[in-house]
Amino acid sequence: MRLFSATIATETNTFSPLPTSIEAFKESVFLRPGEHPDDAPRMCTAPLFVARKRAAKDGFTLIEGSCFAASPAGKVNQADYEFMRDEVLAQLRAALPLDGVLFGLHGAMVAHGYDDVEGDLLERARAIVGAGVVIGVEHDPHCHMTLKRISNCDIMICYKEFPHTDVADRAEDLLDLVLRTLRGEIKPVMSLYDCRQIGSYPTTLPLMRGFVDRMFALEGRDGILSVSAIHCFPYADVPEMTSRILVVADGDKARADALATRLGEEFVSMRGKTMPQFLTPADGVKAAMDEPARADR
Repeated sequence: MRLFSATIATETNTFSPLPTSIEAFKESVFLRPGEHPDDAPRMCTAPLFVARKRAAKDGFTLIEGSCFAASPAGKVNQADYEFMRDEVLAQLRAALPLDGVLFGLHGAMVAHGYDDVEGDLLERARAIVGAGVVIGVEHDPHCHMTLKRISNCDIMICYKEFPHTDVADRAEDLLDLVLRTLRGEIKPVMSLYDCRQIGSYPTTLPLMRGFVDRMFALEGRDGILSVSAIHCFPYADVPEMTSRILVVADGDKARADALATRLGEEFVSMRGKTMPQFLTPADGVKAAMDEPARADR
């Protein structure tokens, strides 16, 4: 069994005047095949990191591609995105034949000429590997979950926690589902519900904490393989900038549709109630001064 993994990622604020060039990626994550450190994932590289750790135990060969990631800023220069994309796609083509592909992608990357960078990459990857290869993708929940992406991969999973404390855990889930698909144990199908809203959804606050806990409880029961809440990334002017619920089920599209709709309607019902408290600078300073001293600070 042969799997390929790579990353191209950043979070793009399309209103920012600061362009994201190849130099921004070189300052953050600019790793060629085999260069990824063994200690921890780098930004969105968890699928590759996890797959490397598990390859021998799970009986597959991992072919590592390049990993490129940059800190958030404005749109990525077109030529720089195309350079990184074409490098990864050339590596993908050279790795054939493959059984599966694992992409670690942020999901809110925008380049000049490409409103849907991840959709462009996945569409081109699918054209290279063909319909029979399982493509699994991990996204940040602050993403633009476009229909183009869903139609060009087999399994999509987002982190559940915000702040994002479960990046590696969700990469483990992604690899599990890709391997189970390749072994013929499951046949994943995906459903999206468009909540048609933007907002902030910290999972440390009660409403979203309860929602995410219910998402976890649904997985592994009644043919439900994965549930993701797409928070959206509101600082971007792109066509599919919206919150969505994504359900991955084992072969039963109607079941996936029904659950995505039910959870989506529940998500919509929380509109305006999930925002954290924001303080003015003066109130923020006062709150900090009023906080009792702690020995661990």
